[in-house]
Amino acid sequence: RDGIAPGATKVLPIITETGASMFGTATYRQTTPRLVGLLWGGEDLAADIGTRGNRDAHGRYEPIFELARSFCLLAATAARVAAVDAVYTDFRNAEGLRSEAAAAARSGFTAKAAIHPDQAAVINEVFTPSADEVAQARRVVELFEGGEATSVVALDGKMLDRPHLTMAKRILSRAAISVLQ
Repeated sequence: RDGIAPGATKVLPIITETGASMFGTATYRQTTPRLVGLLWGGEDLAADIGTRGNRDAHGRYEPIFELARSFCLLAATAARVAAVDAVYTDFRNAEGLRSEAAAAARSGFTAKAAIHPDQAAVINEVFTPSADEVAQARRVVELFEGGEATSVVALDGKMLDRPHLTMAKRILSRAAISVLQ
């Protein structure tokens, strides 16, 4: 009707908005090819549970929300789609956002949702691999794909095996996506 091909619209659901939804996070593995990522959210979940807030006095998520966050990360990994961290609601606090986004990236999330346009620059900066990360990833891939590569190699005095190669390829993939945006 609107000139959009059937199946072209991509889907990015928020999978943790209710207590009941937590029990279905593993069901996204065998869904539609339109699924591009999974996002978790703590605000609606807090309302559904009836909590007084989803963070402690230090700004860290309470354990039940860390569980929701972890379930989203694992569900996205199982579905082989992007794991998207929840919004940072203190949208005027760029350093708080940077810290939370960096923690999410270290944990394995590949993106973070923004609640305000001013957050986009910080999020993009944190989730875009640095030049040093890209250079190191290229070295790892080249070493493994070299003529005498085995399942274990040494680089700069450290032993690397197939999981390191997988991580290097993910970094290069993210870097390529960042260049396209």
